[in-house]
Amino acid sequence: MSKADFELAEQLARDLLQANMIVEPPVIAAELAEGEGLEVGCTKFKPEYSHIAGFIDTEKMTIVVNSADSQARQNFTIAHELGHFLMKHHEQDGYEVLLRNPSAMKNTPMEQEANCFAANLLVPMMFLREYIENFPRATNQQLADIFGVSTDVIRFRKLYQ
Repeated sequence: MSKADFELAEQLARDLLQANMIVEPPVIAAELAEGEGLEVGCTKFKPEYSHIAGFIDTEKMTIVVNSADSQARQNFTIAHELGHFLMKHHEQDGYEVLLRNPSAMKNTPMEQEANCFAANLLVPMMFLREYIENFPRATNQQLADIFGVSTDVIRFRKLYQ
């Protein structure tokens, strides 16, 4: 994979929202993952792995997130890992190698796609525009609370509204 397919990531997010009849925030990624047959768990990672937000084990059909992270971060991580699953990254060459070396995954096309999927799933542009239009003075923190994400995700999504 040489280039991220952002259109596919966005379309998969829209399709999942539509299939689950989600018409307003917050989007609870764990519920959607479970609807796709994945079990979602939360655990405290060993200190040497504390920098890892989570991972997906496709053989066990399980997403595990770091319990030390905020609820907003965990929601994004679950959505991100669900993106990997739905985009079938585990079936692509090189995925296993990347799993063994998480630092090599940063900014790879697969990671970019999973991040794009998560952002579009949790903060659909049509939802964000509606809130900004109806509440023009809402702060990024207020929007983040409504959508169940971090202010970083809101700032990123606002760049593309």
